Amino acid sequence: MTSGDNIGMMEGAFFVSKGVIINWMNEFFCLNIQKIEQCATGAVYCQIMDAIFPGTFNLSKVKWNAKHDYEFTENYKVLQQAFEKNGVKRHINV
Repeated sequence: MTSGDNIGMMEGAFFVSKGVIINWMNEFFCLNIQKIEQCATGAVYCQIMDAIFPGTFNLSKVKWNAKHDYEFTENYKVLQQAFEKNGVKRHINV
């Protein structure tokens, strides 16, 4: 398999617990996330994208203290643009 486009639903990555994901994010990015729902702002996903593809976008565009839907939308737009710039063929329904 040469492309991530062919990953099936039985792939082991789909069976990782929320706790494992939260621990990884907290350790890798020096965060203090308690619940996976705290990622809903999109800021953490932008940080992950920046770690994978450094310099794709300016992290100052990310609204780190987003509390409203329109702020979340801005973060997901930044993330979608980073996907497009790096050839990631996934669409985020903003």
